[in-house]
Amino acid sequence: MGNRQSQDEEIDDNRFNAIQRGLQKIQSGFQVFRNQQDEKKMKKLDEIDRPKNATLCPEFYDMIAEDYRIQFDKKTVKKKFKRYPPFRLENGDIYEGCWIHGKKHGLGILLLQNGTIIQGEWQNDALLDGRIIYPNGDIQVGNQYTYANGIIFIGDDDYGIEKHPDGSIYTGEFHNGHKHGRGQFIYSDGSVYTGDFVEDLYSGYGELKYYNKIVYEGQWFNGQMHGLGTLKWPDKREYEGEFKYGLKNGPGKMKYSDKSEFHGIFENGLKFGKGRWIDSHQQLQEREIENGHMLDPQLKPPPAQQSQND
Repeated sequence: MGNRQSQDEEIDDNRFNAIQRGLQKIQSGFQVFRNQQDEKKMKKLDEIDRPKNATLCPEFYDMIAEDYRIQFDKKTVKKKFKRYPPFRLENGDIYEGCWIHGKKHGLGILLLQNGTIIQGEWQNDALLDGRIIYPNGDIQVGNQYTYANGIIFIGDDDYGIEKHPDGSIYTGEFHNGHKHGRGQFIYSDGSVYTGDFVEDLYSGYGELKYYNKIVYEGQWFNGQMHGLGTLKWPDKREYEGEFKYGLKNGPGKMKYSDKSEFHGIFENGLKFGKGRWIDSHQQLQEREIENGHMLDPQLKPPPAQQSQND
């Protein structure tokens, strides 16, 4: 009786194992079928997503510096975007990254024929967020440009901030890449210019406060004092009049720290010709000037005293 029961149990085990093996074969067959279907689906998606008229370009990795490459991993590549190897596109550019329907979409890096590198997040063939590295070493991230010479610009075509390696800062208007319009330039030595610019130069009206406390306010041309203006020194000297190419030139008035004054003509920064000298006691003198020096110091009484004597 015991042997009979043992034989029946062995038969049942064999049947169960046979059923299990059959189920495994069926499941394996289904898995193969699913894999085949997935492969067909992926092939179809590849045909839809991958770039048209493009060829594989394995030499791309030798053309891009390692610092500029993108790390494609689960953290940076979304599941719905498929990453492809580098392709040389129909126009000669090379792109490595994600595609959707034949367009750059997702993380990727593009090497243009002129050597410019564009890397970041793409959407429908347009850069959504990333940086551009130009052949000369300039780098653009959004509206910030870091130039190869160390200058950093933040802004747009009309207004921005320009920071120089020595600490100087310009804030103001731009036109065609030049400081143009109203702006302020703060120099590293503490000097400050506030006024008009034309193609990077002081031109128009502005005030320049030098680091040594000398102040000029007036008209400028091509970066030089030119036209009407006032120049003040910290020792109370003050010139008010015409300037030409950075020098006192034309009619003007010079006040000195002892309260004396000279009214007359200036040439190349020096007093010139005839002029009126009012000394610290308010005595008026008509003086001849030669090479900036006064000649024939003959005193004349002020007009009020002269009329009284008459």
